Amino acid sequence: MLKSSVEQAIENIRGKSQGEAALMPHAVTINFHPDRFTSEHKPLLEAIAEAGCLKSQFETGTSNGGLTAYHGGERWLWEQRVFDGAYDNAPDHLRPKYGALNFRGYEMGASPRFGSAYFQLKPHVLSRTTFCYPDSYFEPENFAVFDRISTLIHQASLSDVDLLDDYIEAHIHGVLSLADDVDCLVLDPIFRATDIEQQAVQLDVPVKWHNGYALSMAQMRLYPEYRGLEFIDLAQELAQDGKINAKLLGTAVTKQGYNEQDIKKIWHYLARFGYQFGLE
Repeated sequence: MLKSSVEQAIENIRGKSQGEAALMPHAVTINFHPDRFTSEHKPLLEAIAEAGCLKSQFETGTSNGGLTAYHGGERWLWEQRVFDGAYDNAPDHLRPKYGALNFRGYEMGASPRFGSAYFQLKPHVLSRTTFCYPDSYFEPENFAVFDRISTLIHQASLSDVDLLDDYIEAHIHGVLSLADDVDCLVLDPIFRATDIEQQAVQLDVPVKWHNGYALSMAQMRLYPEYRGLEFIDLAQELAQDGKINAKLLGTAVTKQGYNEQDIKKIWHYLARFGYQFGLE
């Protein structure tokens, strides 16, 4: 019997895995910005609720990272190389969704550079998840399936990269159902009693809260070289009471017309230096 594209992709990564088989107790999380809109201008959480599943950027046409998910684009070519062509003729809904392995137990999710909120996936999803280190942007050569992850964890644990790059990338293959595969949604408390909380409740998954992000302009100015002084000056335009937070940055993108790539650089400051208890 012919293997499905998902089965073939996972088998191909198993062949590239190193290290001994072992149990893996860590969760996979998918960080994102919950207050953004789809390419059809629908609130993101509403679109997810309607779909009943999480989609890849091949389906949505949106991304918090690079946007090259189209036939012949960089993302397409990377997946072709890494999964040895398993998805070349597969429908987009089967292509992997990207997250990270929370092997450090961060309460803000494994890869906060991609957003203030995250979905945590149920343990059974690990069986159809593959991993690489570092992020696929860096053209990694080290891959693993879930029960051969120890080598990647060891490599990541010894790394001295910036904390926003300190994650093991996860590729969740096949349909990712809210009802069947998502354990919970974790939000920044800045969104309590807002439309975002109301939209989150409509997902019909448990909603939890982490400690939240906030960064003063005084703190931000301690790191002018991190992303650049121009982004600190831009953050000053957005700050309220001398601070920035995730909600202010979302409003800058969705209502005030600021360039999303510029706001992303400010988010990097907030994610790296502004979490209330962590990322030290």
